[in-house]
Amino acid sequence: MNAARLHLEFPESLPVSGRRHEIEAALREHQVVIVCGETGSGKTTQLPKIALAMGRGRCNAAPGERGRLIGHTQPRRIAASSVAKRIAEELQTPLGQVVGYKVRFQDRLSKDASVKLMTDGILLAETQTDPDLKAYDTLIIDEAHERSLNIDFLLGYIRQLLPRRPDLKVIVTSATIDADRFARYFASSRGAAPVLMVSGRTFPVEVRYRPFEESRDYDLNHAIADGVDELWRGGAGQGGDILIFLPGEREIREAADHLRKHLSHQPVLRNAEVLPLFARLSQAEQERIFQPHGQRRIVLSTNVAETSLTVPGIRFVIDAGTARVKRYSLRQKVEQLLVEPISQAAANQRAGRCGRVADGICIRLYDEASFNSRPRFTDPEILRSSLAGVILRMKAMHLGAVERFAFIEPPTGRAIADGYQLLAELGAVDEANELTEIGRALARLPLDPRVGRMILEARQRGALDEVLVVAAALSVQDVRDRPLDKQTQADQAHKKFDDDKSEFTGTLKLWKWLEDSKGGHGTDHKLSHRQYENLLRENFINVRRVREWRDIHSQLHTVVAEQGWKASVQPARPAPGRPKPGDAPPGGSDPRSGGAWGPQDRSEGPPQARSAPRGGSDPRSGGAWGPATYEQLHLSMLAGLLGNIGCKNDTEDWYLGARGIKFHRHPGANLSKKPGRWIVCAELVETTRLFGRGIAAIEPQWLEQVGSHLLKKQVLDPHWEKKAGRVSAYERATLYGLVVYQQRRIDYSRVDPAGARELFIREALVGHLHEDTWDSRLPFLAANRRTVREVQDLEHKARRQDVLVDDELIYAFYDQQLPADISNGAAFERWYRDASKAHPKLLFLTREELMRHEAAGITTQAYPRTIRLGGVDCAATYLHEPGDPRDGVSVTVPIFALNQVSEDRCDWLVPGMLKDKVQALLKTLHQRPRSRLVPLPATAEKMTEALCQPEVFASGNLMDALLRLVREATQLPVQRNDIKVDMLPAHHFMHLRVVDEHGRQLGQGRNLGALKAELGAKARGAFQALASLKLQDIAAPAPAAAQPIPATDGGHRVPAPGKAQAPAKPGLKTSSAEQRHTTWDFGELPELMEIRKGGQTLIGFPALVDDGDAVRIEVFDEPEAAQARHRVGLRRLFALQIRDALKYLEKNLPGLQAMGVAYMAVGKTDSGGGGGTLEELKTQILDLALDRAFLTDPLPADAASFKARVDEGRGRLTLIANEITRHAGLILTEYAAAQRKLKDSKPPADVATDVQQQLQRLVPKTFLSSTPYPQLQHFPRYLKAVQLRLDKLRSDPARDAARLAELRPQDQRFWRLVAERKGVQDARLQELRWLLEELRVGLFAQELRTPQPVSLKRLDKAWAQLSG
Repeated sequence: MNAARLHLEFPESLPVSGRRHEIEAALREHQVVIVCGETGSGKTTQLPKIALAMGRGRCNAAPGERGRLIGHTQPRRIAASSVAKRIAEELQTPLGQVVGYKVRFQDRLSKDASVKLMTDGILLAETQTDPDLKAYDTLIIDEAHERSLNIDFLLGYIRQLLPRRPDLKVIVTSATIDADRFARYFASSRGAAPVLMVSGRTFPVEVRYRPFEESRDYDLNHAIADGVDELWRGGAGQGGDILIFLPGEREIREAADHLRKHLSHQPVLRNAEVLPLFARLSQAEQERIFQPHGQRRIVLSTNVAETSLTVPGIRFVIDAGTARVKRYSLRQKVEQLLVEPISQAAANQRAGRCGRVADGICIRLYDEASFNSRPRFTDPEILRSSLAGVILRMKAMHLGAVERFAFIEPPTGRAIADGYQLLAELGAVDEANELTEIGRALARLPLDPRVGRMILEARQRGALDEVLVVAAALSVQDVRDRPLDKQTQADQAHKKFDDDKSEFTGTLKLWKWLEDSKGGHGTDHKLSHRQYENLLRENFINVRRVREWRDIHSQLHTVVAEQGWKASVQPARPAPGRPKPGDAPPGGSDPRSGGAWGPQDRSEGPPQARSAPRGGSDPRSGGAWGPATYEQLHLSMLAGLLGNIGCKNDTEDWYLGARGIKFHRHPGANLSKKPGRWIVCAELVETTRLFGRGIAAIEPQWLEQVGSHLLKKQVLDPHWEKKAGRVSAYERATLYGLVVYQQRRIDYSRVDPAGARELFIREALVGHLHEDTWDSRLPFLAANRRTVREVQDLEHKARRQDVLVDDELIYAFYDQQLPADISNGAAFERWYRDASKAHPKLLFLTREELMRHEAAGITTQAYPRTIRLGGVDCAATYLHEPGDPRDGVSVTVPIFALNQVSEDRCDWLVPGMLKDKVQALLKTLHQRPRSRLVPLPATAEKMTEALCQPEVFASGNLMDALLRLVREATQLPVQRNDIKVDMLPAHHFMHLRVVDEHGRQLGQGRNLGALKAELGAKARGAFQALASLKLQDIAAPAPAAAQPIPATDGGHRVPAPGKAQAPAKPGLKTSSAEQRHTTWDFGELPELMEIRKGGQTLIGFPALVDDGDAVRIEVFDEPEAAQARHRVGLRRLFALQIRDALKYLEKNLPGLQAMGVAYMAVGKTDSGGGGGTLEELKTQILDLALDRAFLTDPLPADAASFKARVDEGRGRLTLIANEITRHAGLILTEYAAAQRKLKDSKPPADVATDVQQQLQRLVPKTFLSSTPYPQLQHFPRYLKAVQLRLDKLRSDPARDAARLAELRPQDQRFWRLVAERKGVQDARLQELRWLLEELRVGLFAQELRTPQPVSLKRLDKAWAQLSG
């Protein structure tokens, strides 16, 4: 149609019509014109008509000339279509004939049209197929103030295009544009681009500021309600709708509820409509806004109604002053939708929405100062968005580096780096930031780079069909509607689409339902278009968005075909019939159920093959495939969403995402169950908090498959593995800070061959010399290890560590001979087998190579391998490891020989270690004697020579032998306590290791007394078990007097040293441990006997053991124990011979009854129990009397001497018993007096405790039998001393306290030592015990005198002797 035939009219009421000729003149003179006009000035509809009037557009082309279009861009699809309709109506032409539109999902444009309305994204996409935009002679960029990415990029592209297209005219227009910036931006040789300001509008707008202070009782909703009352009840309240701007959907819903309640109480306004308006509304709800209405209306909208979109009938505006602004966080790499104050330009745009039908009023719910402080314009999107898509497109179009591109406001370097980082994440650019094959493929896809990367990956993994569906879904709003008044019903209807693990799988289930719902499968009837739409609405599915979803899906298929890719044929599904409105689509995300679509052909193979391309076909071959598995689908999705992964916190309900961000699962996630530990999100959006949307459960190992180029790997703890025979390490991989795997064992030689070789030599070869580090049978390893041990033994014996060469020298020996490529056991063995054929002694180390110098003096005689202890040769080992419990010489002692080990022999150690011990002992002497022994090393060596003479070494006590030599050398009376043995290091004392018959360790230590106290009873039992206690024929006749008498278990008896063995008398009874005797009928009892055990000879000590009404013979391993048990057994045997005399004596002991009463108080506890009985006292008196009468030394050893001793003691037994009874009575009397004195005097607590403990220890219930008889004579004096102390305490308590302070440390030290030895007191300890009692007499009752001088100093000497 020719322009002359068009109905071109310019309404005079529109201000832009009055400036029409100025605009035409400017366009003729300049390529770019900036037109600024208030909202409502008519610029959007009139500028295309002005261009037509100037002769531009296809309808004005000369015959035969190719006409061009007038391109007119709008930021939104709905605006493009509505503006096209309005212009077509004004031109009185059908839509599409002269004026049409093309948006993403619709094309209403004939081939002869002259004006093309479109979104700026459509025009930008056309630059790829038409780089010079030759299809256009005029471009009108409307609403340029929005400064979206598309607009900024398009303006920059046009600026570069203008020199190549001098015929192209460009009009940039907006109501709130920064005109000066744009004019300078499009400056040419003629200067800045002209700016035409179109002032005036149809109706004026009054701006009112109504700031409010938010509190608990008054919030934004109350302020909005007050604004509505003001507008509808004021002078302008005759009528008119109200448009209220709010930041988000939640605020709109809350405000709508509040307004409905508020208006319901007002009769005039209760019928007013309150309608929401936002992008996620269903098409029917959006169209309702534009339908004619009779009653008043309030429209609550986001900034979707701020520009382009004109809501009819709006007279008033209430502006909350905030909006959700999309910003990209460079730090967190996420999109943020935060509520922010709007700019001045946005506020003016909102104010311009009113006054369309009459004078308008705009109420701003903030003050004027706040308005003036706000920025003039909204930040351009390029400054608050990810630049990955812009960079990708620029590189594909060869527009140069983004840093040098002519943006109106260039982005920051950080934002550009972030864009490159995302492209690197997608594999779109290489290290030089140049496009890769993936990048070039992505640039050809008109999609977000992330979505495009998913499609590329799906092509390789055989999931293209599924990913195209999901990618299309991600490009549109969710097709599921949730009307405000039917949310519960909608959720119930949508539940059948929810998957338990993945929203992506749920999207496929929804798509499958949409396809199956049409019907037409098999014999099923296909629904009509209307029936199908009704079905969708019944299930709360948005029809328009479904159409958009399908359109994008179709476009993606077209793009795939254009690239030469052949999408997989959609899997053939059975014809289930049309689902009913409530039916759920079959299937789920379980791969075994037929993949992501649902149940399909189950011939796709085992689960372990699920990640392979379906059916085994190459995706590019176009073969027939089966359905994609869950793994295939989500691996493809992961390729574009690697920055959106998350790992769930162990304790709280949030996820740790890439680069340390924390996000939450979106509450509206369409999942039937909570997702797993690892998830991927389609997007991360920050509103009130950071949420993940589009969630799917993934496996962490998938990240390694698709994101291997992004994994940061650390190799930790390289180490030699004995079993594997190689150097291994642990690998830890992280993806943006998230640990994908750790502790993965890898071959370290693949990472660091040189480091692996060094570790192999150090651990497998050098380390094998000291411990078993490699299971290899190569001969040189065992030989070298034996040689090293020999040298180490020399070091331990010599107690010096400079004999064996350093490990570094051994390492150098191996390093020099090994090839450079040997780093593991297998390779080494192969090399060695070949190399050793020519050199049989290859890698063998000699003793000379391992020793720095000869170790002189290290002989078997100086360091024997066995030491004879307790008659047994015990294995000795040597260790030089200060601090180790086995440092020095360590001797393994069998348990049966423990009690026979001599402490004196242990002190001598071995000849090779004696010199150092002697020198250490000499160093502890006082200065005077030590000064006469210098130089000490020479003196110690000389004394050691004397001590190591065969007749001296290990004979007697070492300290006594050393003291003799010291006294001779110094001519001083050096005493035993002058040598401080406790100052010696631990290795100067023999370490004993006690083992049982199986070699298991029972105890160890350097204190022989403590070992005997701990294990003595067990050692005695082992010894007796060895002797078997089956002694046969102790007095059996011997073949000759000089030969030993055979015994069981390899033992034989010998007479006591110095005695001749008498010939046995014939006819004597035999004896064994099983026999019990009531008289001496077993022949002579030897003092000791020999027992053989494995070539070793042990000495046993036979003794009579009390068995109640008889005695039997046992063999003991210690003479002291044998002697003690023998005296008791012998006493029993004597008592059996004088039964009648003992019975008489029991009945006639003088004063026994009276003593029994006093004895009842002995050992009594605080509760009144535990006192002694008369029977116990009588038994002790008779036992002591028998000891005194019959057990005088020497004890009888045969029947004759036994009979003679019976006859001798029978006559004096009564006198001895009476004397003991009298003395016991005296002791008990003094004990009772001391107890009464203690009770009556009521001394201080510490004194009372000390006295009570003294009495309990001095007079226990067994005081007659447990106390040596000579000491019993002093008991009355000790008890009188207690009474005197209590008497003196009253007059001088301070003196008593001072004496007690002197005594207590000594007393505590003694009883602590007794406890350590488990109650065992030898002769020296007994001597110290009675010295303590004499010290008490000397401190508290000096008038009673002591048998010998006693003091603390003398006690210290006794302690020193005990320690020595």
